[in-house]
Amino acid sequence: MKKTLLIIAFCLFVFPLQTYAAVSIPYPTLTENVDGTEVQTQTTFLPLGQFQQDSSLINPEDLFIDHSNHVYVVDSGTKSVFKFNQQGEKVEEFGAGVLQQPTGVFVTPEDEIFVADYGASKIIQFNQENEVVNELGKPDSPLFGERSAFKPTNVVIDRRGNLYVISEGSTNGIIQLSQDGEFLGYYGVNRTQNAVTSVLRDMLSIDSGLFMRNPPAPQNIAIDEKGLIYSITQGAEIERIKKLNVAGDNMLPIDIVEEGTFVDITVDKNGNMFVIDNEGTIFEFDSFGNLLFMFSGPDDGDNRWGLSQQASSIAVDSNGFLYVADRERGLIQRFGPTAFMNEVHAGIALFKEGLYIESREYWENVLNLNSSFGLAHTTMGRAYFKEQRYDEALEQYELAQDRAGYSDAFWELRHTWLQKYLGIAIIVLIALMIGWSALKYTDRKTGIISNAWEKRPASRLVSDLAFVGYFLKHPIDGFYYIRKQQKGSVLSASLLYAALILIYLYSRLQTGFIFSTVNESNFVLVRELLIVIGPVLLFIISNYLVSTINDGQGRFKDIYIGTIYALAPYLIFMVPVTLLSNVITLNESFIFEYSVVLIYGWCVIILYFMIKEIHNYMISETFRNIFLTIFGMIMLVLIGFILYILLNQVIDFLFSVVSEVIIRV
Repeated sequence: MKKTLLIIAFCLFVFPLQTYAAVSIPYPTLTENVDGTEVQTQTTFLPLGQFQQDSSLINPEDLFIDHSNHVYVVDSGTKSVFKFNQQGEKVEEFGAGVLQQPTGVFVTPEDEIFVADYGASKIIQFNQENEVVNELGKPDSPLFGERSAFKPTNVVIDRRGNLYVISEGSTNGIIQLSQDGEFLGYYGVNRTQNAVTSVLRDMLSIDSGLFMRNPPAPQNIAIDEKGLIYSITQGAEIERIKKLNVAGDNMLPIDIVEEGTFVDITVDKNGNMFVIDNEGTIFEFDSFGNLLFMFSGPDDGDNRWGLSQQASSIAVDSNGFLYVADRERGLIQRFGPTAFMNEVHAGIALFKEGLYIESREYWENVLNLNSSFGLAHTTMGRAYFKEQRYDEALEQYELAQDRAGYSDAFWELRHTWLQKYLGIAIIVLIALMIGWSALKYTDRKTGIISNAWEKRPASRLVSDLAFVGYFLKHPIDGFYYIRKQQKGSVLSASLLYAALILIYLYSRLQTGFIFSTVNESNFVLVRELLIVIGPVLLFIISNYLVSTINDGQGRFKDIYIGTIYALAPYLIFMVPVTLLSNVITLNESFIFEYSVVLIYGWCVIILYFMIKEIHNYMISETFRNIFLTIFGMIMLVLIGFILYILLNQVIDFLFSVVSEVIIRV
C-alpha cells in the first residue's frame, strides 16, 4: 500500500492534474499520426457543463472574451449583447431596443464594444454605459461599389483602430474600414483553385461571359494579440483557413484542411487556432497550421455536455478554457484543458519561440503519454539537433516523418564523417587504381589473366545472363540476336525476371528515408508483387495478341525474352541508385530523381526498339503497335475485373444453395 501511494504521489508531482468536477466524456479525441492517419489520443479538453447561470440566452450567435476574461455573447433572439463574468453571472446587457439582428461582437482593450448588426446593415459602437457612441453604415466610396451590399456579420479591430468586417456575400474579401467608417479597401480576398477545368472556364468566359466564377465569401474572422487576421471560408476548394499578414497574404498551407463547414475561429495567446464546424466538432491547429487535435461533435438529442446541436461560435480565454455557443439549445458550454493539453501547449509555446532545448522536458512528458504524437518527435529532433546530438536527432525526425529535418541532421553527420575519413578513402581509392593499372600492365606482358579467362569452361547460361549489358549500347543488334536465337533464352530471361522482382522489392524497402515513399506500416508484399509482375505480364500477353493480328514476326518466346532484356537499365542501375539514395540529402535530391527518370526513360526507349526489331516493323507500325498494346492491357484488366465479379457471384450462389440444402436436410 505504501509503494502504491508513493507511485501515485510521484505521478501527481510529475503530471499535476487540474481539479475538475467528475464528468463523463461523450466524445473521443483524435490526432494525426505521423503517416497522416487519424488516431485516438488522450483527452485534451473536458466538458465542464453550462457556463451561464441563467436562461436569458435564446439564440447565441457570437462570443468574445476580453482582456479581463469577461465573456460577451451576441444573442439574436433577444437582440442584445450580454456580458458575463468568469463565474457565468450576467453583469450587463447592451443594445436592447437598439439592435435589430446582431450577429457579431468585438471588444477593444479600451472596453469599447463593436457590434455587427446584420439587420440594420451597420456596425454599432457602445461604451460600457450602454450608450451608442458611433454607427458605421455602408461606405460611400465609389471604390466600394454602389451595388455592393453591406450586410455585416462579424467584425474585429486592430491596434490602429481599423475595422475588418465580414459582410454576407462579399466575394471581394474582408472589408477594411477606418475608425470613421472610411473605406480603405478589400483585404484577404479568397482564391479559386487553378484546376484545368477552371482555366478552361476562364478562357471561355473572356468571349462569351459564360461560366463566370467568383471566389467564395469569407464566413468568419478573428484577430490575435499580434494583430494578425484569421479567416474561415465555407465552400472553398483551397485555403479554408487563412492566417493573413499585413499584405493580406495567407501564411498557412493552402491544403491545411480538405473539408469542413466551419462557422467560427478563435486564437489563444500562443497563436494556436481553434476552429469549430456547425456540428460542434472542434479542430485545434498550431500557429504553423499543423493539426493537433479534433474533439467534441454533434449531439444526437440526448443533451449531453460536450456536444452541440447547432454550434455557432467558439472563444478561448487567457487561461486556455474554451467556450462554445449552441444556437439551438440557447446556451454556452465550457471546456477545461487537461494536464496532457497543458503539457502540449507549454511545449508549443517554447517551440514557437525557437527554445527547442527548453521545450524538450514538456515533449518528453507528452511522449510518455502518447508516443505517436508527431509534433513532439519533430521538436525533440530539433532540440537534439541544436545540441549537436545528430544521431538522436535522426531517430526523432524519422519517427516524425520529418524528411527536411532528417536531411539537415544527416548532412551534419556526413560532413563529420568526411572530415574524419575522406583522406583515408582517397588514399585507398588511389591504391586500388594503382593496383588495377599494375594488374593490367602485368597481363599485357604475361597474358596470364587473359589466357586463364579464355580457357574457362563455356557456359551458355552465364553468357546469356551477361548479354543483358549489351543492350545498354546496342539494343538493335541485341534484339536481332534474340530473334535469330543466337543469344538469350527463356531460362536466362526467367532468371532476370526473378532478379527484377527482387531488385524492385529491394529498392522499395531500402531507398533512403529522405526519398522513400513506403514504410513497414504500409508495405504489403502481395500488392508490391502485383505492381511489378502484373504490368510486365500484361504487356507481354497484350503485345503478342496485338502483333499476331498485325503481321508481327515475333514469337511469344521472343517477346518474353526481349521484354525482360529491354529492362536492362533497371536491372543494372537500380541497385546503385538505391544505395546512392542513402548517402545524399535533399540538397542533392536532383541526382536521385533524375537518375530514376533516366532509368525508366531508357527502358521505354529500349522497349520501343524491342517491338520494332522483334516484329520487323516500320516506325509507324511500331507506334501503332504500342498504342494497341496499351489499349489491350486496359481491356485485359477490365475483362479480369468482370470475371472476378462474376466468379464471386457464382461462388455466393453456390454457397447459398449448399447452405439452403444443409438447412432443409
